[in-house]
Amino acid sequence: MKIGIYISGLGQSFVNETVEKYSERLMNEMSFHTNGVKYEIKTEQINYSVDKSSTVVSICNINEQGKVVYKIYDYKYHEILTEKFNTYSLILKNLWLFLLVFKKFPLIIKRLFSPESYNRPFQTLYVFLIFFIIAFSILITLPATFDLILNSKISEALWTIKNSIYHKDISYISQEYFETVSKGVSPIIVSIIALLLLLVPNANILIANLATEFVCANDYMEHGVQRQLLQGNLELLVDYITETEVDCKIHFHTYSFGSILAIDYIYPYGNKVSKNAEVFCEAIITIGTPFEFVKSYYPQFYKSRKPELGDKLHWLNVYSIADALATNFRNDSKIGEAEFGIETTSIKPFNINYEVAIINKFGLWDFFMLHSMRVHSMYWDSKSEGQSCLRLVYDEMNRRNLI
Repeated sequence: MKIGIYISGLGQSFVNETVEKYSERLMNEMSFHTNGVKYEIKTEQINYSVDKSSTVVSICNINEQGKVVYKIYDYKYHEILTEKFNTYSLILKNLWLFLLVFKKFPLIIKRLFSPESYNRPFQTLYVFLIFFIIAFSILITLPATFDLILNSKISEALWTIKNSIYHKDISYISQEYFETVSKGVSPIIVSIIALLLLLVPNANILIANLATEFVCANDYMEHGVQRQLLQGNLELLVDYITETEVDCKIHFHTYSFGSILAIDYIYPYGNKVSKNAEVFCEAIITIGTPFEFVKSYYPQFYKSRKPELGDKLHWLNVYSIADALATNFRNDSKIGEAEFGIETTSIKPFNINYEVAIINKFGLWDFFMLHSMRVHSMYWDSKSEGQSCLRLVYDEMNRRNLI
């Protein structure tokens, strides 16, 4: 029995996305490729440990008395990873985001002049400029708003502080001038942020989710926060599957940050590959994986990986050139075959290009509308009956007898 494990992304990547929707998209592709055969979805909840559950979706062939042809379990890790951070306010979230961007910025600048095989340093700079603008804008909105509400009391306070700090003569800057500039800047800041929140669909949710995604991912990769717990729970789920399903072969269906968790499990750092992974794992599908993005910012993250699985594993990688986070596993920004993979292994992914937006379309308006970030969520439509990258994934899985 072929068994999938669905691991979604973080933040905006998993809003309104479920294993049921993913399975329906895959079922639709089966229907499109098999004339006269009807399929249906059956869903159940299982507990693979005392307090951890998984939604299991079975794709059944109606023509063969409901025979299960493919089954997908979901791995719910989001609450574990983001539990603490989600209790923070929007201001505190963006403060952490601002500090992280500030900390990492020297490395990003270094990558512009010394990319070290990273083919999109300007895309990375672009992503972090967006993070910086978002965090700084939200943070500066708070004092600007208070300034408006308190009738420039903040301006007066700043003026007092200025006079107490500077002892040399700067009388050419009058208090009236200082207050005029302050009063003029505050409405502009508040107006710009308010306009952004109005123009960009779900901007407040997008901003909060971006902050959550980046900060939690940073803690996981740089400090190992929740890493043992997340990988331990994933091992429990895999173990449950191998003991419950007969002659199973496991496929990881991963999206965005979910692909990093799966790679961490299949090619672990330091530890030996688990027996379950070595015996039962057959394939991994990475969709919009931020592999190079992670490698650029956390150069040690993929070091010392265990290569036991080698070329035994089928690796299908779906990417979009327009996606600022996706990886094409090449030393350029072009469509084509993968040129590298995990450093300590010989395996390279089979690249599947999927484009929805026009590749060369990028301008000032696209920058402010977060175009390259929004493309990251365009591998499928929000409704399961829409077209998706799974058409290409199914074709390749079918060709390789994975489904």
